[in-house]
Amino acid sequence: MASSIITYPPDVEAFRLEVRTWLEQNLPKGWFDADFELSSAERKKFNEGWPDKLFAGGWICATWPKEYGGKGLSTLQGVVLNEEFARARAPMRADFFGDTLVGPTLLQWGTEEQKQEFLPQILSGKMRWCQGFSEPNSGSDLASLKTTAVL
Repeated sequence: MASSIITYPPDVEAFRLEVRTWLEQNLPKGWFDADFELSSAERKKFNEGWPDKLFAGGWICATWPKEYGGKGLSTLQGVVLNEEFARARAPMRADFFGDTLVGPTLLQWGTEEQKQEFLPQILSGKMRWCQGFSEPNSGSDLASLKTTAVL
């Protein structure tokens, strides 16, 4: 089986270096060492402070348009951002619904008023979203949903 090497344009590779440098400067000392460990207290401190560092660095929802608090990254830059965070084993913020479902939905279909009200709060972490399901005869077990259509 043949392998392929993916190459990126020079500006995207420069962006990769920017992300890599930021991670090296902002992750705890020793993070990249094979035997790195955090004590419980250190992990608690890291988990509490890391989202603020991500926000200050502009890495939360970085592909969102600049006018709504993102960096306006291209799709390719977004791929590189994810590659570098994965390479460093660095966590992104854990607000899955706000960052990947609610925010993009508002960007696509929300009114300007909704975007101005909710997007900054999603980015800053002041507002968190969740989604619950409850269906007749299924409760929260979405795999057991049944439907029929009559034409």
